[in-house]
Amino acid sequence: MKRRDMFSMIPLVFALPGEMAAQAETVKKQRLPLNTSFDSPYSMTYVKKVKKMLKWVRATQSDKILEAAYTIAETAAKGRKVWSAWDLGHTSTSDIFPGRNGMPEFITPGYDIEKVKDGDLVLSNGPSPSGYIDDIAKKDLFVIGGPSPYGGDIKGFENMNEPLQKLKVRPYSDIWIETNVDHIAAQVEIPGSVAPLGPESGPLNSTIYWMMMADASRVLSRSGKKMNVIGDEQPLPKNTAWANLNEPLMGIYFDEVLRQMTLVGSELGNLKKMAKMAVDTLLSGGMCYFYSRYFESFASEAQGRRGGFSFAKGLSDGRLAGTSDDCVIMGIYEPDDEVDLKNLDEFRTRGMRIASIGPATRNFKAPEGRAVSKETEVHAGLMMDTCGMFAIPGFNRKVCPTSGILTTTILWVMSVEICEEMIRRTNDTPSIYLNGGLKWGPMHNQRMAARVRIRGY
Repeated sequence: MKRRDMFSMIPLVFALPGEMAAQAETVKKQRLPLNTSFDSPYSMTYVKKVKKMLKWVRATQSDKILEAAYTIAETAAKGRKVWSAWDLGHTSTSDIFPGRNGMPEFITPGYDIEKVKDGDLVLSNGPSPSGYIDDIAKKDLFVIGGPSPYGGDIKGFENMNEPLQKLKVRPYSDIWIETNVDHIAAQVEIPGSVAPLGPESGPLNSTIYWMMMADASRVLSRSGKKMNVIGDEQPLPKNTAWANLNEPLMGIYFDEVLRQMTLVGSELGNLKKMAKMAVDTLLSGGMCYFYSRYFESFASEAQGRRGGFSFAKGLSDGRLAGTSDDCVIMGIYEPDDEVDLKNLDEFRTRGMRIASIGPATRNFKAPEGRAVSKETEVHAGLMMDTCGMFAIPGFNRKVCPTSGILTTTILWVMSVEICEEMIRRTNDTPSIYLNGGLKWGPMHNQRMAARVRIRGY
């Protein structure tokens, strides 16, 4: 498989910002707007910035995303593997965990050095096993690449630790999808914090990812391929309203994601309640936990994250903790998952306060029986659904969910609300981590962790 001439097809690296100016920009001293106008609550700054990044991607990268989709379909049609080491949040499996509703089975999560073969396709812009870039260089693979804040392909790469500066996937990429991420890689400035809050990689990269998968599925269907889709949605009946296979689906998916992001603002009342619950817990000496059934999704997104809280602790099935002094925010991807309900009961037995974020419906219907969204103190996520968005002929379930994108988006909007609530009540700023790959990142993060051990937040 012949690689394309990268120098003729890909623009040069963007001009770098002046020395430390990028870091200095994140430490502005303006007061945090409290109780701002209805039209522009400060917590929605996260949504506005991510939407701006996404609109730039759509305006400048759509041809590459569509080309990537066709190549994914061609690879899958030939029976070759489509490996996904694409950054979907804190991990490359944040939105494609086991049993993920709406995930086509032609996707293989991760990158297994022992199993990746010549002729396979690799999506790569995020965390992957050690040595995988060296392995990519040795094999004849089709690589769809993008920038990662933990590598040398980004603006501001000279601020990264030297080993990370050398981690570059761009030289091996056949298609490069630019996103303009930089070395700071978080979006909302918080007074009193060197580090901004709210990493963008979850909603930004996941939207691009599912745009690719939407049209890869469409192209496979047009060629007569039948594909299994993971999840517990009932098989689609013959009278389903099928997606139009004669035009790209990625723009339809993109528009729907932006509509749902806007609807986050319609649930700010519940997000403020959730933030108050977290701050009440922290100020009384308790712990604030973040749970998901699989650690690599919501729990990992919250814990140890650049642009995330130093106090945040992740929990997952089989890794529970907590007492009556604590609270837990559950990230769910279907409202009535039996494992989530079992763990909800365990949190309740421990006497913890419980909130939840995620879909409350399946195919836009609330479950008749038990549901996490019905049983927690406060829930947010009514704009999203459990199932995928597109019914594709030959695919047994709908593909391309939005719940991973929206659950992560809500997490970071709610986190800004936590900052506002804490500053309003104490004039103190919660501790926030920097990108650990920065030269000065580890020392800052050690300082933040020590502060949490002393004061709790």
